[in-house]
Amino acid sequence: MADALLRPIAEIAVLLGEGKLKARDLVEAAIANHERFGGKLMAYSQWAPARARRCADAADAAFAVGSRAGPLQGIPTSIKDLFAVSGFPTYAGSPKRLPPKFERDGPVIAALRRQLATVMGKTHMVEFAFGGTGHNAHYGTPYNPWDAAVHRSPGGSSSGAGVSLWKARLCWLSAAIPRLRCACPRQ
Repeated sequence: MADALLRPIAEIAVLLGEGKLKARDLVEAAIANHERFGGKLMAYSQWAPARARRCADAADAAFAVGSRAGPLQGIPTSIKDLFAVSGFPTYAGSPKRLPPKFERDGPVIAALRRQLATVMGKTHMVEFAFGGTGHNAHYGTPYNPWDAAVHRSPGGSSSGAGVSLWKARLCWLSAAIPRLRCACPRQ
């Protein structure tokens, strides 16, 4: 299903649950889009395609035996680098890695894991989320995908997360704030 990432998230969830779409296919589409756009857009500070494939395979295996972990099962997801995710270092946009206690899943990430969401990686952000322009002096500023000619800021401390959701091309869901935020592209 070539256009799967462009479908509404609720429709994707139904197709996954019905077995008409595989989480692995979604991940491969997101990886292909990242390979095409990712280097220029700079959405991710930590890109993890192998891990994403394992997450997707786990979601597909659960679907295959009739197990439903939640509505986000198999949905490609980006995580803002402000959130601790086991298996990923946390920098919060700074040049120094945060202490190990900031690398254990918190409640938002634990909820994503329980639902077998597919983690694509961690996104760029403003250092310590202190700023609204999207600029990071250490790692650069993600590109606003709506203007390929001029490097415009995507804005906000979650600049990489916003770019990762761009028309649902790199992922579908971003854990960029203390509550889950879903993006629904305008048709």
